[in-house]
Amino acid sequence: MGPEQIPAVGFVAPSGSGKTTLLRKLVPLLRQRGLRIGYLKHAHHGFALDRPGKDSYEVAAAGARQVMLVSGEHWALLSRTNERAEDHPAGLDALRARFDASSLDLLLIEGFRSAAVPKIEVFRAATGKTPLYPDDDGIVAVVSDDPLPVAPHPPVLPLSDPQALADFIGKLVRDSAVAPDDPRLALIQHLQRLRAAGDIGGLAGNASVRQGKRFWITPSGASLDALVPDDLVACALDAPLAEAASLDAPIHREVYRQQPEIGSVLHSHGPHSVAISFAGCDFEPPDLGGARLLGTVPVLRLEPDQHRDQAPARVAAALASQSICIIAGHGVYACGAKIPDAQRLTMRLELSARIAVLARAAPTR
Repeated sequence: MGPEQIPAVGFVAPSGSGKTTLLRKLVPLLRQRGLRIGYLKHAHHGFALDRPGKDSYEVAAAGARQVMLVSGEHWALLSRTNERAEDHPAGLDALRARFDASSLDLLLIEGFRSAAVPKIEVFRAATGKTPLYPDDDGIVAVVSDDPLPVAPHPPVLPLSDPQALADFIGKLVRDSAVAPDDPRLALIQHLQRLRAAGDIGGLAGNASVRQGKRFWITPSGASLDALVPDDLVACALDAPLAEAASLDAPIHREVYRQQPEIGSVLHSHGPHSVAISFAGCDFEPPDLGGARLLGTVPVLRLEPDQHRDQAPARVAAALASQSICIIAGHGVYACGAKIPDAQRLTMRLELSARIAVLARAAPTR
């Protein structure tokens, strides 16, 4: 996001879900919180702000590419183009740049599903449409009064309580989490999804995302429930690690050093994944999906007093071949080119491990 652009939050949903109705209720609540609001909507069926017979319409019809209408209280600039908004050479960024950043604090965007901004989905089961959040990592919350059909899912806010949504957006703005090009934001979103799925506890696990010759990592003892981008600690790949960084920072750094293509490392304490590590052997997922995605998952055995000295090299070597491994009795380490890659492996392993635990407990005939 360039410095001239306004922080933005997108709203996505199929037609008829009530996005616009919700926004009409939301804007006054955001204004009460001191935010100056702009609004950008994608109209799928075209629109007209002028009509035949008016001077401005006739001049535009004669070939003027831009027409400005001015009154005592309003002004509007109409620009004629044969391009669709999403086909604009500069995309959504060019449209956002047309707003006056000096007079707005937040831009609400409706209808641009591929927008590279944090998005909020409005879900209503009555529409009969499948939710968008399972396939869109940019969706940071779902507004709905219905049970969500797919787990895990982002935080859910009640559709009947716009105040809760206003509070949520206000926190995004306060935390500067509406900057779409901030890798720290994406990392926190995925940690919160894992937290919601029960795969890592509020005070367990750590994660990092690489940015050039440095990486951002969660601080030591971080609580995922209250984590904001400014809490993450910057560490260089070729310099001493920051004191506030997670105790696992040496492991993350060694993975990045050995695999330049890796963009994220995730450590979690999924209970079923830890449970199967006590079997004394590498883990073979019993389910077809797990076997195909994970293969054989290495289980590393380290004595507690060996963790600091041996874990970085052992974990980095294991992840170079399998992208996921377990330290017995401790937890899971996964890596990927992007944050969702590491998250997908982590969640798949926890599901396969749960299946394995349930299968061992099932009665035999």
